[in-house]
Amino acid sequence: MGLQSCRQTNNKTETYDRYRTQKIEPRDSLFILHTVKEWGEKNWYTWKDFSRMYKMTNEQVEYFIGGTFYSPSRKRILVWVGEKMPNARRIEMTRSKPELNKICPTGGDIIYALSALIGMRDSVNQTWKLYPFNQQRAICCVSKEQAINILGKYYFGQMKTHQMSRIMQSGKRKGYKELQAYGYNLQDKDFWDKCWLFQKDTVGSYGLYPFQIKGYDYKGDKCTQECAEPYKPPAVNYPEEILKLYK
Repeated sequence: MGLQSCRQTNNKTETYDRYRTQKIEPRDSLFILHTVKEWGEKNWYTWKDFSRMYKMTNEQVEYFIGGTFYSPSRKRILVWVGEKMPNARRIEMTRSKPELNKICPTGGDIIYALSALIGMRDSVNQTWKLYPFNQQRAICCVSKEQAINILGKYYFGQMKTHQMSRIMQSGKRKGYKELQAYGYNLQDKDFWDKCWLFQKDTVGSYGLYPFQIKGYDYKGDKCTQECAEPYKPPAVNYPEEILKLYK
């Protein structure tokens, strides 16, 4: 997982508008934002129930869409989802100086974070199955634009050469975990069809896509289909007002 604090960036704020041209469908925006809101309330994965550690509640978090990228069939989606929130103080004192005892010790009063989800569905009238895709996250940003800049640098410039572990599906190394570059940036024409993210792992899992897999129980030997540890998002209670938009 790539985690970058906005304190590490320069003042240039390139927001990659030439690539962020797709508009999210209103129903998808409602569905996705409701999903991450409930994930936060359930304190699942990187989505937090802030009231457990900070002097704030999740009602103070404003969730937003920072970028939407549909496949040509609109059966897959990669979406940047962000949080705008107060830079709340910690309940327990964990810093040497009281003024640093908050979510982002050197951040301002309002902070932004941004990460990605991948979704899939079998038809355009179905709701999405969503999974976290945190190859690059931005935290402690001073603006939405600054957070978008960090994800843009990765997805439009660095993703192609970024190596991640996968279980080899054929050849002499079949069943072994190897590093392999994604081979495509998000804006590339063949990203949705040829990137190995969208090739099912039938060797190290029971036919899951790599983005559905949290990790592998891998000890250096050949993997079996039992190796994969799938993501298990918590059940989300969707209002009928959202679900009826997909009927």
